[in-house]
Amino acid sequence: MNRIKSGRATMSDEIRDEPLLLIRCPSCGQRFKVGDDLMGRTVECGACEHRFRINDQVIVRGKKFYPGERRNARLNRFQRVPLAVAPPVVGTPTVRYAEPPDPAKFEPATPERIVAGFVGVGGMVLMALLLIFGASRGGILDGMTTQNRLLMAGFTGLLGTALLAYANPRARAKAIGVGLLMGFGLILLPLNFRTGSIPLGTRTVEAAPAPAAEEGAQAAVSAAATAASSKESEAITELRGRIGTEPLEAEIKRLEEQGGSRRAVGLWLRDLREQNRFLVKDFILRVTGADPQSHYYPRGNGNFLMVVTGVRMSLEEVAATAAALGSVENMYPEIAVAEIRVNNENFVEGPIDKLADRNHPAFYDLNKRELESIDLQRVEKAVKRLAEAEPKIYRSDITRKLISLLGSPGVGFKGAICQALAVWSDEPGPAGKAALEEVGKLMVHNVTVPEEMVALIVKEKNPEVLPVLDELWDRNPMIWESLYGDLGRDAEPALLRRFPTTAGSQRYSAVRLLGRVGGADSLPVLGAVLSGADPELRVLLVNSMQSIRDRMAR
Repeated sequence: MNRIKSGRATMSDEIRDEPLLLIRCPSCGQRFKVGDDLMGRTVECGACEHRFRINDQVIVRGKKFYPGERRNARLNRFQRVPLAVAPPVVGTPTVRYAEPPDPAKFEPATPERIVAGFVGVGGMVLMALLLIFGASRGGILDGMTTQNRLLMAGFTGLLGTALLAYANPRARAKAIGVGLLMGFGLILLPLNFRTGSIPLGTRTVEAAPAPAAEEGAQAAVSAAATAASSKESEAITELRGRIGTEPLEAEIKRLEEQGGSRRAVGLWLRDLREQNRFLVKDFILRVTGADPQSHYYPRGNGNFLMVVTGVRMSLEEVAATAAALGSVENMYPEIAVAEIRVNNENFVEGPIDKLADRNHPAFYDLNKRELESIDLQRVEKAVKRLAEAEPKIYRSDITRKLISLLGSPGVGFKGAICQALAVWSDEPGPAGKAALEEVGKLMVHNVTVPEEMVALIVKEKNPEVLPVLDELWDRNPMIWESLYGDLGRDAEPALLRRFPTTAGSQRYSAVRLLGRVGGADSLPVLGAVLSGADPELRVLLVNSMQSIRDRMAR
């Protein structure tokens, strides 16, 4: 009896001439390969030691098939022998059982195809967002007709579909179907989001339906008035459409519903360059006090409608302040719009070599022009340059402009302006008065007061500065002591009134000030505190009293 062992057939088994039988143990199911000479003989399983006879019941037979019988392309992908054959011999017929498989069907996708797929889908998604959100008033597509939007959508859909087909070689039909579906969705968007699809040059505003006439006479009067002003109404309607005043009208209606004195006006800015928009907006907000939500609406060819909302100024006043941008061309009170022709040369800074050279003939003229710029950074540089220059020419013009800047809201370099005014102001009075008003505003809001501002008032010898400077000295004696002493004998009464309540460094400062500006009234006040003073204060008291006596003796 033969004992068989489990295992795979070796290479020598495969190349032997005698055929092998594949059998299965009926007890444990283990498979074996044995020679056909054991057919009908009893063998013992090497795995479970079960004895059985080799017959047709234990032989494992597989289903046979012949080449070409099964139509499955995967059977030919990993063949051992290439399907390509040598050139046929003349007179000998050849047989070809299958075509070579397309490597593109089972090779991994290349990076180029992956990128193409992302670009195709991403481009159509971005175009969809553009057609939805860019079609509003003031949007990117404002003024583009529906036909042009359809062309954009169709081109993007075709391009995306082609990229998807290229990115999916195994499933081109599905990719083309998905691309066409997305392209069809893109084409539907311009037909549904049609806001702003009317060209800016031909846009008109539909007139509101006239209310039914209550009486015949009233209807006749209305008809006559309409006929008399028909020409003007047509011009205004055409102007509304050309400017596109819908956002302004909506803002005016919103403010009217809220009530109050705030209003909205429109500035039709002509020939404004794109890079100067933010400077213009900051300037308008600063000089008019408008709300920050004031917004631009592009109207093509360098024209913009700026809706200035939340102002308490009239249209004429807003136009007068905006005249610094260029020139006021027209006023349209019917639609609350002022037409401004912008001079973009105002935004160009002069040559820096001439602006900084005080000996150059154009120094004063160029810096005077810089003071009129709407860019505060350029204005601040010009103010600092003029503060260090000798006032030779344009003295009154530069002084007037500096005083105007000192009272302007939003200017953060008023200390430098006061320093320049101290040099350029030729007539005492206006500059000191303007500086005193600014000091009062800063003190009310508890904002730090620049020393240059108070120094200008003291230089102008404005008597109203005494209570202001006294309060500032009370807050911080060390900073304001020098300027307080510059007031001279006028400061003595205020110092004597405050002296009994002083203590510490403030009393030291008061003693020094009285020694500088005091007279006979200060001697008994200083002598009264001499006995109980500490050594340092005693020295200050003695020196101050001696200074007063020396001054009185002269």
